[in-house]
Amino acid sequence: MGRGVLLLLAMAGIASIAYWIQPYVERGPTLCLFHVLTGKPCPTCGMTRATCALAHGEWAKAIRYHPLVVPFWMALVAMLWTHFVLPLSEKTERWRGLSLWAFLVVVGAGLLIRMAEWLR
Repeated sequence: MGRGVLLLLAMAGIASIAYWIQPYVERGPTLCLFHVLTGKPCPTCGMTRATCALAHGEWAKAIRYHPLVVPFWMALVAMLWTHFVLPLSEKTERWRGLSLWAFLVVVGAGLLIRMAEWLR
């Protein structure tokens, strides 16, 4: 089985799990150690609930939980695809770098959004 198929199966598995655990995630306790210790959200706080909402097709709800949920998953899948599925060559090396930077920019933007919330 090829790496592309494995990645697609992993993404389908994540989506399936997110679909089924949504009721537990929405009313369960906060598991983020940073949030528990500081009372402030970390850069990825809300991403699990947002992913569960996306699995149910609830886009507006997902974006309320974490505004970068869609770019996060797009950048993560692109990075995984370019690093683990595409063959290593000079042509793909550029895409590997771009996908890694895209993912880092999304995570950095999440940090900036949360830092703005911390200052309120």
